[in-house]
Amino acid sequence: MTGLVAAEELKKLQKRMNRLMDDLGLTNLESKYIDEMERMQKRMGELMQEVDVTGDQQSMIRPLADVQETDEEIIVTMDLPGIDKKDVDIVISDNDLSVVAERKTETEISEKNYHKRERTYKKFERTVSLPAGVKMESAVARLADGVLRIAIPKEVVTTRKRITID
Repeated sequence: MTGLVAAEELKKLQKRMNRLMDDLGLTNLESKYIDEMERMQKRMGELMQEVDVTGDQQSMIRPLADVQETDEEIIVTMDLPGIDKKDVDIVISDNDLSVVAERKTETEISEKNYHKRERTYKKFERTVSLPAGVKMESAVARLADGVLRIAIPKEVVTTRKRITID
């Protein structure tokens, strides 16, 4: 979607569609066009979410992430569709987990009087705060079916010290 239609133009179009629905009274259920207009309005909202970024962030995606904490470990899962494991960089520092991934694709279609070549580039980047201390050196990551799963064992405090009040 990057580079095809400017984000500002899509915003203007969505506002016009909303006004059109109001002006035509297409808010009642008896209209024979309400289903089609609602479908178009929903799709326009989806497009706006895809392009609602500015500057350098137009080709960057912030993937969805889930953080689950068990007694023994912290498990972070992220959606990275179409990403190969060699294109993923995972870094743990302090209490943060950072994931940066890149997806580059190139398609080419050649027919008798037609030639089309497209290149796309998407960058996925997300930093998640970890809820507890972890053993960074024991972290394990797996990427399968577009989902990255990172399991990081929690630090275990093995000694306890009682402190008395003076």
